[in-house]
Amino acid sequence: MGKDKEVVVPGEKLAVIEEYLPRENVYVNVDFILSKIIGTIFRDNEKKEISVRRIKELSLPKVRDIIYGVVTSIRDPIAYVDIIYIENRNKIFLNPFDSFLHANNVSSMYVRSLYDAIGYGDIIRAYIVDGYNPPYELSIKGREFGVVYARCPLCMRPLRRKGYELFCSKCRKKFKRKISTYYFLK
Repeated sequence: MGKDKEVVVPGEKLAVIEEYLPRENVYVNVDFILSKIIGTIFRDNEKKEISVRRIKELSLPKVRDIIYGVVTSIRDPIAYVDIIYIENRNKIFLNPFDSFLHANNVSSMYVRSLYDAIGYGDIIRAYIVDGYNPPYELSIKGREFGVVYARCPLCMRPLRRKGYELFCSKCRKKFKRKISTYYFLK
């Protein structure tokens, strides 16, 4: 099989249908063979076949991955979270992946409202329980999962952990959160 160094993107025309038989990661649209993925073209001139090979395997989040994410929105009983980092694969995402956290996945005990467990802008440590494509479903059940960094909603200073609550040293207010054992500021 001959290898071309030519990089192609999804939807790019590779050949006319009369020239080659379509194989891996290509599809036919009317008279043309087009690429399904970003990759390099492989042409087998003896068998008259064409395919596209991935340049690099994508590092998409997977079920059971431990992630860090930013809470972007809360609409009880669901919070929306942007996945920014996968801990077990040491992978940072500049373009975050969409995910959500349901109130049922916060604790093994009953949680009346998500506002009792997390807040806007909080950084959480969670794991993926469902989903092979965005949006991924998250859980923060377990002592090591939950909020790892939060700011005061009044003055935006970082909150410090005091026992089972978070405390703002400027406002002198306490905030209830589901705090991870990995919380950054003690």
